[in-house]
Amino acid sequence: MRSTFKILFYLKRDKQKANGMIPLYCRITVDGQEARFGMKCDINPIYWDVKTGKATGRTTEASKINTLVDNTKAAIYKVYRELLERDNYVTAEKIKNVFLGHEQKRQTLLELFDWHNKERKLQIGINFSKSTYSKYCTTRRYLAEFIAYKYSINDIPVKEVNRQFISDFETYLFSLYNFSKNYVVTMLEKTFKQTP
Repeated sequence: MRSTFKILFYLKRDKQKANGMIPLYCRITVDGQEARFGMKCDINPIYWDVKTGKATGRTTEASKINTLVDNTKAAIYKVYRELLERDNYVTAEKIKNVFLGHEQKRQTLLELFDWHNKERKLQIGINFSKSTYSKYCTTRRYLAEFIAYKYSINDIPVKEVNRQFISDFETYLFSLYNFSKNYVVTMLEKTFKQTP
């Protein structure tokens, strides 16, 4: 589902400096939720057009500020499109963090599952049977199919796995594969005991 998405540049008038200059800020809004950050530049308020969100006049300073605004807007739109394509949903805070380079490395569910299965493979014959390892691999395959089917993406961040996700996965296993209740419960246990 596409989000409502806006970018606004404005002067933070409550931060006016002694020389009359005011810092320029950017506000990102997605579905009514906002995230703001400073643009690390100041402008004389008489040269700021609130309607256009740009500096007025033909001075070098106005040109620099307008270039900064245009480049920032283009970069934020790019982040928005990439996040929407990658995660299938976005938030204003997420866009801001990626744009400012503060995004944490996301751990995804299938990455975590792959790590788990690799560890279990090394334990076959020690404290794990080959058949149990095989069941983990099968569960991973169904999980990957479900994520592609439901969200049209290759993987999902672990922090986005919630009760709804688990419930939808359970429904998927029952409806598409007609598995028994016991088999599905076992598969769900194998899946979600992997998540921190």
